[in-house]
Amino acid sequence: MIVKNGLVWNGRNFEKRTLYVEDNKFVEYTDLGPVVDATGLFVMPGFVDSHAHVIGTGLKSLTYDLEKVELEDVLSEANDKTFIVARGWEKLPANEILNRANSFDKPIFLIRKCGHVAWVNNHLKNALDLPDNLIREGQIEQVYGEFGSELYERAFSEGQREFLRHGVTQVHSDDFHGISFEKLKELLNHSKIRIFEKLNTYEPWLYEFGEFGLSMIGSIKLFADGSLGGKTAHMHEPYKGSDERGVDTLPDNFDEIVRFAEERNIQLSIHVIGDEALHEVLDRFDKNSARVKHRLIHLQFVRRSDFDRLKNLYLSVQPHFYFEDIPLLDTVNYEMCYPFLEMYKRGYSIAFSTDSPVSPADPKYVIENAMNMGFTKRQSLNLYTESGSRMAGIASGRIDVGYLADFCLYDGSVVEKDPIKVYINGEEVIF
Repeated sequence: MIVKNGLVWNGRNFEKRTLYVEDNKFVEYTDLGPVVDATGLFVMPGFVDSHAHVIGTGLKSLTYDLEKVELEDVLSEANDKTFIVARGWEKLPANEILNRANSFDKPIFLIRKCGHVAWVNNHLKNALDLPDNLIREGQIEQVYGEFGSELYERAFSEGQREFLRHGVTQVHSDDFHGISFEKLKELLNHSKIRIFEKLNTYEPWLYEFGEFGLSMIGSIKLFADGSLGGKTAHMHEPYKGSDERGVDTLPDNFDEIVRFAEERNIQLSIHVIGDEALHEVLDRFDKNSARVKHRLIHLQFVRRSDFDRLKNLYLSVQPHFYFEDIPLLDTVNYEMCYPFLEMYKRGYSIAFSTDSPVSPADPKYVIENAMNMGFTKRQSLNLYTESGSRMAGIASGRIDVGYLADFCLYDGSVVEKDPIKVYINGEEVIF
C-alpha cells in the first residue's frame, strides 16, 4: 500500500511525505498494493484510548441516556419493552418516579453516570435477592448478567463504531461484565478495532491470556475503590460533613493476584481514585516486591508522600475529569488533585483516555480539556497515541517504519474534525 503526499504527523508537527505499508506495518518502501492519494489531507496515527469500555459505550447508545432524556419519558415507553436499561443520572430520581418504576413487572436498571452506583426496581431486586434497590460495585455485576448475550453483541458492535468514527483504532477496554468468557473471546476474535482487554476477575488463573484476532487479553483489571460522585472513592480524610471515607474494594486475595501476575509477567490495571486507595495499592505492591510495570487508572487524588512512588508505573489519566468534577471537589479533603501535568513534567509514563461511556468517546473532548489544563497540542496528541500503545506493549500509535499501520486521514484539523477514513493494519475499516 502507498499513501501519497499526505501531511503526516511525526510526533512534533505535520510534514509532507509518502507512506508505504506492507504486511500490516509501515516499511521503508514498497510498490505493492493500492495507492491512496492523500494530497492535502492530514495523516494521523490512530488514537489510542488507554482506558474505556467498548461494550459500555455501545450500551449507552443502545439504551436510554439520562443525560439526554427524562426518566419520566423513558418509563412512558416501558409497557412496550421487555426491560429498561438507562444510564446517566447524577442525583437519584424523585421517589414518585422510582415508585412508578417499581410498579412494572419487568427489569428496570438505572445506572449512575459513574457506573459504580445503580438503582434497580423491585422486580430485579427480588429476582436477584438484592438487599436494597440502591446497589453498588459488585452488586451491579449481578444485574449485568440478566439481559442476555444478544444485547452485548450489539453493544460491542455499536461501541466499536463509536470509537472508529472518532479516529480511535485501539481501545484498552474492560468488557468482562455480564457476558461469559467464551462470548468475550468470540467478540474479540471478530473485533474491527484493536482491543487490549483488561480482564476484570479475582481469579485470573481460570482464564486465557493472549491474542484473539486483532485483539488480545493482556491485563487483569481490579478495583481499589469506587467513584467520587458516588462518594465511594476511598479517601485518607473523611468526606466533608461525614465520618465516611469511601469504600475499599480491593479483593481479599489481592496479594495472590499480584504474585500470579508477577510470575507470568502480566500487567495489573487497577482503578484508583481516592488517595487512600492509591496508598494501599502502592504499599501492597511494595509488600509483594512487584517488578512488572503495572498500570494505575484515574489517580484523581494523591498524597504528596506517594507522588514519587508513581514513577515506575503506567498511569492512565483523564484530564477532562478535573473540569467535570469541579463541583464535587468541595466534598473532599486532599493534598494533590488531578496532578496529571506534574506527572508529565516529572517524566512519568502517562497516557490519556476517555473512560467512555462515563465521558464521550471522542479524543477531541479529552485533548481540549488537556490543553485547558496546560498540556500543549503536541503533548496531547502524543499522549493519546504512542504513549497509550506503549502501555499495552503494542508497536502502534506512531507513523514510523516497523510500527503497525493504524492511521486516519483528515480533511482538516485533527483536534476539530473526525477522520474521513480509518485504516487498521493498512486496511480501510468501514463503520
